[in-house]
Amino acid sequence: MFHTSNCYSIYSYSLLIKFLIKVLQGKQKTFGDSMKRVHIILLTLLAFFIGVNVGGYFYQPPYIQEVFNASGFVSTEGLVETEVSINSSTVHLTGECYEISFDVTTDQAYSIVRGLERSIGARPLTHDIMKDMLDIFGIQVLQVKIDRYLNDIYYATIILKKDNRILELDARPSDSIALAARTGSKLHIKRNILQANGDYVC
Repeated sequence: MFHTSNCYSIYSYSLLIKFLIKVLQGKQKTFGDSMKRVHIILLTLLAFFIGVNVGGYFYQPPYIQEVFNASGFVSTEGLVETEVSINSSTVHLTGECYEISFDVTTDQAYSIVRGLERSIGARPLTHDIMKDMLDIFGIQVLQVKIDRYLNDIYYATIILKKDNRILELDARPSDSIALAARTGSKLHIKRNILQANGDYVC
């Protein structure tokens, strides 16, 4: 498996090498200039490796699971199908007489509205491109669900199918909702999460 952290590390190393080459290629007028150059290189290396180690400590790669037998993999047991609505930057999910609400950013709200309204802007958004990529490569969205609530944060899962292979992706609810709206996929949420965090509206 190739994570985005690997791409980030390769890119970071290339930038570091380019910077050090520029420092070394600079003109040296005096011994003091040479020592300054050495100090710059040492401080750059120290800051770089501290940054990489600290960043790697906090980085959490997305949960990806690939299953080769798609039969019976997707289940709606314990899930509730929801209706999605949005007011300004607040998303409302309603199902079985319960409603939960959470805030998203302005950009996320705009993308969700565009998806719900099936409107086409002057330029494609990220979720529009995602939908086009899925269509072009024949990838089906099997299920979109909000299935975890940890430390006051909702987590979602998107399940994709290509031929007889299934890919399960960890995702943000905002991205999941925006993609589901564009693909016509139903949005589910775990019943216990809906009932525990939602308001009874019937």
